[in-house]
Amino acid sequence: MRYIIGNSIRKNTMIIGDDAMNKKNIIKAIAVVLAVVIVCGGAFGGYVLYRFNFNAPKDLVHSYEEIYNQNSITYDVGDDGKFTVLKINDTHFFNGTCENDKKTITDLKVILDKTPCDFIVANGDIVDGFNLVSDYDKYGGLKVFADLVDSYNIPWTFIPGNNDSEFDGENEDVIAYLMQYENFVCGNEKDVDGDMQFFVDLEYEGKLAHSLAIMDSNARTIKAIGKYDYIKESQINWLLDGIESRKVKTSVFFHMNTPAFKDAFEKGEAYEGFPSAYVYALDTITENKLFDEMTADNEYISLISIGHVHSNNMCHFYNGRFYQLSSVSGYSASHPDDLIPSCTLTVIDVTQENTKEMYHFEKIEA
Repeated sequence: MRYIIGNSIRKNTMIIGDDAMNKKNIIKAIAVVLAVVIVCGGAFGGYVLYRFNFNAPKDLVHSYEEIYNQNSITYDVGDDGKFTVLKINDTHFFNGTCENDKKTITDLKVILDKTPCDFIVANGDIVDGFNLVSDYDKYGGLKVFADLVDSYNIPWTFIPGNNDSEFDGENEDVIAYLMQYENFVCGNEKDVDGDMQFFVDLEYEGKLAHSLAIMDSNARTIKAIGKYDYIKESQINWLLDGIESRKVKTSVFFHMNTPAFKDAFEKGEAYEGFPSAYVYALDTITENKLFDEMTADNEYISLISIGHVHSNNMCHFYNGRFYQLSSVSGYSASHPDDLIPSCTLTVIDVTQENTKEMYHFEKIEA
């Protein structure tokens, strides 16, 4: 009996010992997993924080504060009374060296070579935004784009999009970086929301005949992940005050759409010969109804030109003005498979008083 009892005790002791060993092993495994998660999570979090807070190159020649030195610039219109604007938007350069970026640069060069123009508007999302890919290079993308555009010795500007400030510096950093280019022009006014606002005044036969208003439509309420922001009242007042002081027809350029674009698409008159989407492709930014309401009755606004919507183009005459939307200009931007990246040429005849007769719009492909 004692032998049997003793043997049972030894067996029970072995079982208890095995259970304790298994629990220790499980605890060790959990601890290792937690340690890996903490280390990886910390590294990932640190990387994200770095990407969100990374500043522009330290050797910048110019400071963003220089932008306040001017809030308008003036050009003379030629004898024919026409001023041409080439609009490039939503190129979404990733690093300047990937295959899609190379294709974009090749196409843009073909377009620039064959399209004489007086002014170039880089209308937002020139570089890609939110991503965690290690070979993303925002300033590499900006460099290949700016090097190309500036080489044509044509004045050009940049309008911030919703992606340009999401990673590796703010719009202010982008603008300061672009100031190094000889033909780049910019301006802003203090105490006005947004990072880029200025007028381009066009004189014909010694008199002001037309103006372009360059505006920032802002990005997101929370960088990269929040809902789309909207054009603020201070910006709209800046626009209206500038128009009132000039009293000439004005073409307004910014990146993101307003509710009136959907109304124009559904109720307006399509511009003949300009490709247009069959269905309006994007839900509207409802807060931008403030812009529509404050500018609806302005007799001088003759064109509102945007990008942002990665569908086909549209150009509709509605409420006494043109609403023009341009599709993507780059292969790194998401777009329908059957859509070829393009640019938009806008020809403004400053001798015309009738808004419908004032503009010619053309989609330009490589």
